[in-house]
Amino acid sequence: MSFVKIRCGATDGVVKTGDGLEHHIFGFVDLTGVPDSEIFKHRGKAQLLAPALDVTVGDKVELSITNLGLTKRPDLDESLQPDWRIPPNRMLLRGEIPKTSISVPFGCDLVYRYEPKEPGTYIYYCPFEPVERIQMGMVGPLIARPADYDATDSAFKTAYGTGTDTTFDREYLLLCSELDLIPHVQSPDTQPFNPSKYSPAYRLLNQRSYPDTINTTPHTHSAKIYSGTVEANAGERVLLRFVNLGLEQHVMTILGLSMRIIGRDAQLMRRPNGEDLSYWRDVLHLAAGHTIDAVILPQQPAVYPLFNRGYHKNTNAGTSPGGMVTYVLARPAGTLSPQVMPGL
Repeated sequence: MSFVKIRCGATDGVVKTGDGLEHHIFGFVDLTGVPDSEIFKHRGKAQLLAPALDVTVGDKVELSITNLGLTKRPDLDESLQPDWRIPPNRMLLRGEIPKTSISVPFGCDLVYRYEPKEPGTYIYYCPFEPVERIQMGMVGPLIARPADYDATDSAFKTAYGTGTDTTFDREYLLLCSELDLIPHVQSPDTQPFNPSKYSPAYRLLNQRSYPDTINTTPHTHSAKIYSGTVEANAGERVLLRFVNLGLEQHVMTILGLSMRIIGRDAQLMRRPNGEDLSYWRDVLHLAAGHTIDAVILPQQPAVYPLFNRGYHKNTNAGTSPGGMVTYVLARPAGTLSPQVMPGL
């Protein structure tokens, strides 16, 4: 057990899609370890999607949220409110959680102290005007690791704890989302977002749209912190944490590889009496707000296309190819050094 301090800032920013266009976003930025005198230098540098939070069951976690305000509309005193949950409203937290809604005005902090109680893949988001805020980018993934997790010991490098048959050699977050042009254009003018007219022009994988998803050069934009590709050595067990942070259902597949589903919505696929309920699929149906933990076993060096089976979602504003297309790159055994942190 350890004491973990995490700090995030809420602000706005700009992100580029694969066709080179820029879009205004709301989001969070990682302020962990940043001195108080420096935090407002991160105003206007929101990430799409929000920083991944990585905690361990049993840890004492202190999470601070700071409202840095907006650069596009500094005259607005926009409040925010964080929330962590997984449908159907199963809370990740226990401890000092407010029973009523609490908002964070501009320039103020809100500190949560809690203990993660169950391992799995979760989401966190801003439920203050959630339809608009989630679409604008105020949503991100949260990994809760089992209490006996050890990234340096293969027997304890598991998704749900020893004895659960969920060991892995490498792990990657695969974050599915969409981008509707209208609210991103209207937000600086404070025009209301009408969710009944939601019509995404872009579908994003790890906040990137093809061909940016396969860009192997250093990130060219500060808002893009996650890699768009999956890399592993042949013969390794690779944990893919699929997270649907958008408002649409997405159907994902990997050409040439089957996926073993070991967890859904932070629930281990196992009955209380220990019966294994994991199963193999070639296609994943990922509903909005849900997560799936899947393991793949690439046996031979190869390039395996990973894409959305809804082919109309593999475009950039109607132009093909684009959207949710990338690949799994399996290299010859021993090529890559052992992975300690998630592939981001």
